[in-house]
Amino acid sequence: MAHPTDATAPAAGMVNILSVIRRYRLRDFPRRFSPDDLHHVGIPFIDVDRTMHALRLLDLLDPADGPTERFHKIQNVESEEEYHEALEELLREVYEPIFELVPDPANASDMKMRSAFREYEPPEERERMIALFRALCAEAGLIEEGSKLISPILGTSSRNRQVMREYQRDLESKS
Repeated sequence: MAHPTDATAPAAGMVNILSVIRRYRLRDFPRRFSPDDLHHVGIPFIDVDRTMHALRLLDLLDPADGPTERFHKIQNVESEEEYHEALEELLREVYEPIFELVPDPANASDMKMRSAFREYEPPEERERMIALFRALCAEAGLIEEGSKLISPILGTSSRNRQVMREYQRDLESKS
């Protein structure tokens, strides 16, 4: 399937997107998704707009910047397995053209990934798009050793470190 010439993909920093998803899942996020709220939970001001745009493209935020039903589903799953399934379902829909070209992201070469994203605009953001795609695939369990691929740091504040410790304990208890 050919990509439209105006195709765009999320190009925010993977740590920022994963931080928002993980914190929302842990119910450690404000009820709103305003730029100030994102900054309050550790997203640098310079990255807030890009992060908001990426969350919309990922169908996690609606046009009014509220969480979508899909984001609520990710938040409300009970088990780690259900979390992976919900995230994989989201990724397969949002990145459908990419999965047509790269059905197994775990074994895709860098060249294959670049080729899959070659029609996405703007060109200077493609490496960031690919990095985010791979990070989300790892988070969904589609790429083995995902935890080694992505630094699990939410930020440097004491609250962010506490949330990350809780997240890691939760992962370890479910293993």
